[in-house]
Amino acid sequence: MTFEPTPLNIALVLLIAAAIWAIVELALTIRKARTTIDELTVTANETIGQAQPIIGKVDGLMDDIQPSVKELQPLLEQLGTTLEEANGSLGHVNSILGDVSSVGETATSVTDSVKNVATTAANGVAAAVNRITGRAAAKSAALVEATAQAPVEEDPISAAPADNGYVTYGSDAE
Repeated sequence: MTFEPTPLNIALVLLIAAAIWAIVELALTIRKARTTIDELTVTANETIGQAQPIIGKVDGLMDDIQPSVKELQPLLEQLGTTLEEANGSLGHVNSILGDVSSVGETATSVTDSVKNVATTAANGVAAAVNRITGRAAAKSAALVEATAQAPVEEDPISAAPADNGYVTYGSDAE
């Protein structure tokens, strides 16, 4: 066979040369990949070998922790019960404080009513005495006006003395 330099034969020779070159490159790439895979395998085995004692210790810790969690379960249930009881007690305290507040408001209104009745009675007695003694009605009017203009304490609790264990009330003479 003789080689004729036709364009088709030249293309065929170039194609065969390119195929040989591709096969050589593929073989070199596979060789490098095999080396890299071998190195990666060795590194992975070393890492697994180093991680096994740590995993063993973690397993032991988990075994130690597991009974502790089981022991905490009754305590957590008791804590829940205690919290429910505390909430109930706080509800009772809240209702008691509401009752105390209403009693305080009632006591304030009773005190005001008694004060008004005493003022009215004192004015009536003063008027009766003025009629009997014949004094002028102007003095009784001045007395009524003076009691109406008397300063009223807005916060009698702040003027109360220190707590000595007894209930004390402020006097009207103050």
